[in-house]
Amino acid sequence: MNGFRRLPWLAVALLTVVLCAGAQNTEQPQSPPKYKLELVYLFDVDSTEYIFVIGKVGFRSVESLEKFLSDLPAGATLEWAPGCVRTGGEPLLSSEQEMEDFKAFCVERNINFILVPSG
Repeated sequence: MNGFRRLPWLAVALLTVVLCAGAQNTEQPQSPPKYKLELVYLFDVDSTEYIFVIGKVGFRSVESLEKFLSDLPAGATLEWAPGCVRTGGEPLLSSEQEMEDFKAFCVERNINFILVPSG
């Protein structure tokens, strides 16, 4: 009879362990992805071409970059640290209006754009 009195407590303890283990296996919500933007330039004999790069993907224009960014999930982060050295004619960096338009584009698409100041 003494063994039967312990059985409810054993069942409660076992149930507690199972519930706690189940709670730990639930998926944690994933944070929005982060992307790093770079601007590289290609030298040619006659001209210099600038290409935006995210990961291993390149974009020849702001428009093609924005098309790619339009497909990112809401809340994604795009970080850009272009440095302070300029050669002239860099897209977005050479025009204050272009940069403001790009920032507005990111806000409209709920992309957290972080421009890291140089120097």
